[in-house]
Amino acid sequence: MAHRNVPRPVGRRLLLAAPALALAPPTWAQSGRTITLIVPYPPGGSSDNVARPIQQPLSEILGQPVVIENRGGAGGSIGAAMVAQAKPDGLTLLVWPTAVLTISPHMMRLPYDPARDFTPIAMLAASDGAVAMHPSVPVRDIQALVAYAKANPGKLRFSSAGNGTITQMTGEIFAHAAGIRLEHVPYRGSAPALTAVLAGDVELQFDPVAIPAVKDGRLIGLATTGESRSPELPELPTLRELGLYGEGGLAFFGLAGPAGMPPELVARLVAALERVLVLPEVARAMAPVGLRPHLQAGETFASRIVKDRAIFAEAVRRTGARVE
Repeated sequence: MAHRNVPRPVGRRLLLAAPALALAPPTWAQSGRTITLIVPYPPGGSSDNVARPIQQPLSEILGQPVVIENRGGAGGSIGAAMVAQAKPDGLTLLVWPTAVLTISPHMMRLPYDPARDFTPIAMLAASDGAVAMHPSVPVRDIQALVAYAKANPGKLRFSSAGNGTITQMTGEIFAHAAGIRLEHVPYRGSAPALTAVLAGDVELQFDPVAIPAVKDGRLIGLATTGESRSPELPELPTLRELGLYGEGGLAFFGLAGPAGMPPELVARLVAALERVLVLPEVARAMAPVGLRPHLQAGETFASRIVKDRAIFAEAVRRTGARVE
């Protein structure tokens, strides 16, 4: 005798929970829809180099297609605004560098409120940027660069991934700490900013994407920008150990969604990232461009964003950094 269509008794607890379950948003697995990671810069930049290695393993663990959409421009604010305006269903997420939620608010008018329009999910990676210089500049260490800049005020230019980015602020903080003048030239992402240095259109860059060019000799490495020496360029000192950085936040990359994301979706993403970011292939893919997988989530990560926003507010005030 078949029992397939015979209803089973339903306990009182399940009956009471039924309305809540009916109103709950569908999970990704139920919806069968694609998760889009918005990278607010062009392909080839540092944010892109964080998103690409996690794309496939994240898709496999979540059981959902994951795609990357590059939406560059306005220092990352165009892509960030897309996420801020999206539904909080976990299907539109932002892979963002430090600046988008911590630096840009102090330097430009934004189409979103960085403190209220996003749900911080997790830190994905930390960054060890390089201070990279075109070989045409007749110096080969950071002390000589400082002396050259003092003797030639206004002659040295540095490229950045855009106005209000960590790659601008690193250059501004360094110049202020060293007592020199560097001209800031913003580009629409780290990749075109690197191309400008390689072509000699500008002399300097403060960015992880320059590390391969330093390692193969196309650019001169002067220092690195992380908290400790870069495993990729261990022979180079950090700006911090040289006393040429001062107070400032570290570069990192995070994942965020629109404000109001259900806690269960955030928890599921964090659980998936715990598995993704320990994969050896993810670390191998990030390492050549100065990135290290690093997971931080929950209140610890949210508090870090608030703290860094305050740090960079003071750094912008102290250096006089501005939008070019």
